[in-house]
Amino acid sequence: MRKTNEGLSPVGVLLPAGAAGLGATLLLMLVGAILVHRQVLPEQAIAPCALLFLALGCAAAAFLSAKRAPGGKFLWAMGAGVLVFLVLLLVGVFALSQPVQLVRMAVSLLCTLAASALGGFAGANMRKHKKYRHLKK
Repeated sequence: MRKTNEGLSPVGVLLPAGAAGLGATLLLMLVGAILVHRQVLPEQAIAPCALLFLALGCAAAAFLSAKRAPGGKFLWAMGAGVLVFLVLLLVGVFALSQPVQLVRMAVSLLCTLAASALGGFAGANMRKHKKYRHLKK
């Protein structure tokens, strides 16, 4: 019996990819915080590094969702990247009571969309490895 990804629901595609992208983003931000605390990274570099870390996490989420998606891989990839952005935005606004700065949010959203597009294209265009290629028919 051949396994296919045709039966995956949106939750089965977006949630694992979004969780992995969110985890990657938070892990990179933790590394950045440690570097700032140890004074390896200057404080002026916090905002650009946060955008870079967000972009890398969204690209990772988009890559994974494009690899798992049955069809319309680019839209799944964009959805996973936007999911990471929205989770971070909602946590910042509601849980941490941070004020929303419209310009910074717009720049973060643009970085999210660009990184999601790149990650989605990479995931959609990458060849899938055959699981049983060592077995001959």
